[in-house]
Amino acid sequence: MFSRSGREGPEPGKQQAQTASATSDGLPPIRDGALLLTAAYLYYAEDRSQEEIARRIGVSRSTVSRLLAEARRTGIVRIEVTALPADGSLEQHLAAQLGIERVYAAPGIADENDPGPILSDAAGKALIDSGLTADDALLVSWGRATWSISHTELPSLPGAVVLPAVGGLNDDQPWFQTNEIARRLAASIHGRARLLHAPALPSEDLRRSLLADASIRSVISRWDDSTAILVGIGAWPKTRPHEAPTALPVEKAALRHAVGDVAGRLFDANGDPVHSGADSALLAVTREQLTRIPKRIGIAAGIRKADAIIAAARSGLINVLVTDIVTASTLRTRSVSGRPGSRP
Repeated sequence: MFSRSGREGPEPGKQQAQTASATSDGLPPIRDGALLLTAAYLYYAEDRSQEEIARRIGVSRSTVSRLLAEARRTGIVRIEVTALPADGSLEQHLAAQLGIERVYAAPGIADENDPGPILSDAAGKALIDSGLTADDALLVSWGRATWSISHTELPSLPGAVVLPAVGGLNDDQPWFQTNEIARRLAASIHGRARLLHAPALPSEDLRRSLLADASIRSVISRWDDSTAILVGIGAWPKTRPHEAPTALPVEKAALRHAVGDVAGRLFDANGDPVHSGADSALLAVTREQLTRIPKRIGIAAGIRKADAIIAAARSGLINVLVTDIVTASTLRTRSVSGRPGSRP
């Protein structure tokens, strides 16, 4: 995209050689506003080659290259990448490629740290298609994606019961507080929240005490008959295997193999479980319970999460994906060979 930003520089004809700062090639920037604007217009608006522009304005080709670079740096030229709405074929082909039931690809580019504003409409469609009715249980896990979605406006699902799929963590980040995510999500869909007043990683003694409590059992029992679950897909730092995520105390050996997690359940690139010390201690929906939930909606966006999304599909822990068009297009170009992601 070509546009005039108002940064005209010197008047036409008054070419200056200012050397206040150097460009990346060590040469002083070109500050002649007329040359910058002319070169940018010919290149971006009229689609002229750099060689043709050089002849036309009487400079070398390398100078044209520097003019175009300076035009972008100063804002005379602004380049915008716009994501077009997904067509149905992309979603259908990607779902088949991943081996899952459905993909919802939102137009636009979601912010990995706050994807809700872009993904909320697609997430809403996924929730409606889950067939949730009054008294049906909708589980929700922790993560930036579910936290962000809980702050958006979602379709009304009156009477649906929203429950945490995992206890809360002793962490100051709000996206690890599953009760708050469940409460906000319930308010957004006009449902009811049932809270789980228990830590995600209790001691053995505390765990036994919690499981004996009637109010705790009443929440956990819904993990077995829930209609849908909304989860983020964590992407684990394989490039830095010595650095464990702060959310869970995971051994280095497990970190070396894990590429991601769903509701705190780790998996490798093939979707196989990666067990750690935290796995058995975690007060959360189990893998077996997860795979029995009819609609397992994973929410994730960002090219960085591609490996984790593919592995999550292979694991069977998700069978529906909500993402943005850029991530969907990236996944479509990737090889997803191996066993199918959804299990009967």
